Amino acid sequence: MKIKNISCTQFAGVRNQSIPFTEGVNVIYGKNESGKSTIVNLISRTLFQKARLDGRSNKEFRDLYFPTAKKGASASGDFADGKIVLETEKGEYTLSKEWGTEPRAMLVTPSHMFRDQDTVDSMLKDVLLYGEGVYTDMLLSSQRHADAALQTLLDASQRTDAKQEIVSVVSQ
Repeated sequence: MKIKNISCTQFAGVRNQSIPFTEGVNVIYGKNESGKSTIVNLISRTLFQKARLDGRSNKEFRDLYFPTAKKGASASGDFADGKIVLETEKGEYTLSKEWGTEPRAMLVTPSHMFRDQDTVDSMLKDVLLYGEGVYTDMLLSSQRHADAALQTLLDASQRTDAKQEIVSVVSQ
């Protein structure tokens, strides 16, 4: 599986962005507070956050990723969204989610379209090679978690169990 593109209308401080990814390793870089970590979180949350939010248990998600009016800015809103285009051996998959007053999840596969969250989750499990923890803790780790993620990979490289496969995938 390869990410071909990530986009959003609004997700935290990122507005109207579409970021293409090319073959090989892609690096997101920029000045402090320019949205690098937000882009990584956009990928992670689009892949793994349910579209329907619960008021109490998803308060942190709302606080972090819903646009809010800040000093000197007028932008705010009642939704956040994300869209990822994935390339697999079976073809292209497009996952889009909108969190807010009218939550939506949609997965477009090479042959079908799905809107039911449970069906979308089930289909994604077939597309993604690993569970959420592997992606968020290792492959999509934020700067503050990079040291721990690298240490986990190094530790795994010393073992011969199933985690060795992860090390070889990341090494490639």
